[in-house]
Amino acid sequence: MPLQIPHPNTPLHLYRHLLREATYLPPLCQPWITQRIQARFRDCRHKEEPKLYIKDAHHYLRYLRSANAGHVQRMLRLCYLATGRIGKRRRLLGRSELASSPPASSAELDKKIRLTNGKQRQPDWLDNWDIDKIKAIAHSQSDEQANNWPYQMRRTIDPIRALPTENCFGRPLSQKLTRNKLKKHWATILRQLMPPLPRGEWDQLGAMTRGEADAQHYKIPTRRPVAQSHFTSSDNKRPTWSDFVTRPVRSIERKNSRKMKSLSGGEDEDPRGHGRVIGTRVLGPRKLRRSIYGRVWQASPIVDKNPRTGKWSVTWGSSESAISRPSKKDLQFFQDVDQAGLPIRSTNDASTT
Repeated sequence: MPLQIPHPNTPLHLYRHLLREATYLPPLCQPWITQRIQARFRDCRHKEEPKLYIKDAHHYLRYLRSANAGHVQRMLRLCYLATGRIGKRRRLLGRSELASSPPASSAELDKKIRLTNGKQRQPDWLDNWDIDKIKAIAHSQSDEQANNWPYQMRRTIDPIRALPTENCFGRPLSQKLTRNKLKKHWATILRQLMPPLPRGEWDQLGAMTRGEADAQHYKIPTRRPVAQSHFTSSDNKRPTWSDFVTRPVRSIERKNSRKMKSLSGGEDEDPRGHGRVIGTRVLGPRKLRRSIYGRVWQASPIVDKNPRTGKWSVTWGSSESAISRPSKKDLQFFQDVDQAGLPIRSTNDASTT
């Protein structure tokens, strides 16, 4: 059924609607989404032309309502945003988890910025990143990535194989051009990289995927009843005959289609009954674990450094579902059969042979 909530007309009313919808999200993504709503409202509060931001806020309100209605892909994207697989938190995690340690001495800094010809170059942004850690995560992501991940890592990661050493005339490249090509290569790698999560957050996400977390992590808050107004509302206006004359029918009925119902909340007038909305499911604990938490954990790595060798080891989440035990009714099909699937021969048959 469509949400019988008045359409927000003022920015403050729209802000309250966004905060209300955020309270119905799962505990995994609710804190981050609420924080982003509050931060964006404060940033756009004193803009000179806020119409564009108000339009975007209306879009995100429909998006949140669709996710709370059970749209799996939209709910999964909100969890990707909260865990840093996409969006702003992904950049924040990359800045904190992939940053290189500052040089311990002036000699180490001089060695870092010295070129092969003995001259010193100007420090740039690439010096602030841990290239060895990035290379280890990129190689591991290229081997472990799935088709449904938010980003796909390229196959050629080593800059020695990816970057040219000579120009079209067969002459070696200059030091500045080589450095620029190297920065462009690592910028492409960083755009496709999945940053690692902190150890505590990764362990908590794994426990939620395996079903070992508290029950509160699988419980979605129920929607509170909407206050009913005594006055008639004119928000849901029905199309008139002039609308069908001046506009295409597909644009008028678009919000009532099975694909758009979760976004618009509209209902068609088909006497044969309404079809199920495309892409929506009942988000119970089992659906949350397998379709959302498990996919987020698979795309989340952690990085550890070997104290002996100094190399980085990358570990990704794995959601291997255990095979359930068959019931007593199903076990009758496996009587007198061993684990290899062969019939068990009795002692009488063995003696006769």
